[in-house]
Amino acid sequence: MSSVIHHPLVTEKAMDEMDFENKLQFIVDIDAAKPEIADAVAAQFDVGVESVRTQITPQGTKKATVELGEDSDAQEVASRIGVF
Repeated sequence: MSSVIHHPLVTEKAMDEMDFENKLQFIVDIDAAKPEIADAVAAQFDVGVESVRTQITPQGTKKATVELGEDSDAQEVASRIGVF
C-alpha cells in the first residue's frame, strides 16, 4: 500500500460498517495523523473522505476508520483493493 496505510482491516464489524455506513478500516502507521490518513486514502483510492477516526489496538497497532463521502462507495473501493 503506502507508507501511511499498511493494509485494509477485514473483520465482521469492518464489513458491517462498509455495507451500512460507507466506512473502510485500515491498519495505518502508528505515527500517522488524521489529516495524513485522509490524504493518503483520498489519493490512493480516488475517493472523498468525510472523517477519520483512529484507535490504538491492544496489539499496539493503529486502526483508522475512514468515512467516505456521499459520492464514493466503500464496497466498490473494497472490491478494487481485493477485500472481496
